[in-house]
Amino acid sequence: MRTIRTKLFVLFSIFMVLLVLCGILLNAFFLERYYIYKNRAVFIETSKKISEEYVNNRKNIANFINLIDRVDGISCIITDREQSVKYNSFPQKPGPDAMRLPGEIEQLALQNENKLLRKYVYSVVSKPNDQAPKLVFISRLDNGDLIILRKPLKGINESVSIANQFYIFAGLVLILLGGIFIFIFSKTITRPVIEMSKVAEGISNLEFNKRVLYDSDDELGSLGKSINKISEKLSDSMDALKQDVERRKQLVRNISHELKTPIGVIKGYAEGLKYGVADDAEKTQKYCIVIAEECNRMDNMVRELLNLSMLEAGLFQLNISKFDVGGVIQKLSERFEAVFVEKDITLHLNIQKNLVVDADYELLERVVNNYITNAINHAEGMKYIKVTVEKKDNGVRVSVFNTGKHIPENDLVNIWDVFYKIDKSRARQYGGHGLGLSIVRLIAELHGGITGVENVDDGVLFFIEIP
Repeated sequence: MRTIRTKLFVLFSIFMVLLVLCGILLNAFFLERYYIYKNRAVFIETSKKISEEYVNNRKNIANFINLIDRVDGISCIITDREQSVKYNSFPQKPGPDAMRLPGEIEQLALQNENKLLRKYVYSVVSKPNDQAPKLVFISRLDNGDLIILRKPLKGINESVSIANQFYIFAGLVLILLGGIFIFIFSKTITRPVIEMSKVAEGISNLEFNKRVLYDSDDELGSLGKSINKISEKLSDSMDALKQDVERRKQLVRNISHELKTPIGVIKGYAEGLKYGVADDAEKTQKYCIVIAEECNRMDNMVRELLNLSMLEAGLFQLNISKFDVGGVIQKLSERFEAVFVEKDITLHLNIQKNLVVDADYELLERVVNNYITNAINHAEGMKYIKVTVEKKDNGVRVSVFNTGKHIPENDLVNIWDVFYKIDKSRARQYGGHGLGLSIVRLIAELHGGITGVENVDDGVLFFIEIP
């Protein structure tokens, strides 16, 4: 497996080689053209200076063009209309040809005679078999005389060769220095990447205790934070899943335990009937009543479990409507009136009027029904129950108080769990399964509300708040 460090070095080396090649190609194909293009402006400016000097100070023109030749490397020839040389910054040997233009320049001037009347001529000129071409610029003065400027191209060709050699040398040096830099720099990059890789590998093995320690404001820092968040969420999800699996196992154990007693009772009484233990009609009737009661207990428990399962799975469709909570309490108090009389329980209602909520009527009724049933089964001492409906900041609160023993502190949280019973023998006496409060909690959550229980003076208070 090639490391990031190796890939970075290879990519940088390829980039530098391409950069050097591009420099060489640009020099080979475009530097000379660019040099010719840039010298056009130089020739135009030099021609203007010579023209002004020729008009204003002709006596000094020879010295002036010689100075330009020495300083700028531009040789200058001034001819008359017949192209006879009048001034030359690079004079030839005395003779008949000394007063004439070089043939190639003379030919260039003749070919562009019409162009010289309007503008100037600028071209590269070379003699046959001449390896040293020159830049030639020809312009015409107002009196018809010609100014010819020349500059060799040999220097630019040498410059191209030197520049290419320099590019190759510089490229090798940069590749060497770049390799050292990449070795150091890539270590800075790969260290957090390797760290993240180890953490990610741990996550794949369900090990969520490791964290990416790299902290920066760049993309790698953001990636590290994302990996940490994923690890935390997966860890929380795994913990929740384990808890859910454990709850389900516990639920199966609890269901088995809850069904074991009624099934054992039914089996015992059924065998009693089978073997004639009930030897008269009264005993037979009693056995049948017990069997029917236990069957009803199991039926009720199964129904409650189905309701609980639907609420937990979110399959229960809320039928939301507006209604006065006080009406629900009044209706339930009338329903339990006979029970209160039978058990000698005093009921007191404290209901604020016109407290309207948006909720499922049947589910809220079931919550209050469970609370009141629970209060009836645990009312002791004065046997007093008080139902209160009041306005709270977050909505409406319904609370049910009953006199009796306090709930142990360590049981206050657990009583909302499925099948949790504080007093199992007493729960069986009144037919409790330990499901009612679990259903109450889920109904409250479906409405976005909360439930709670408090030990207060002389008793216990259960409540639900619905927004």
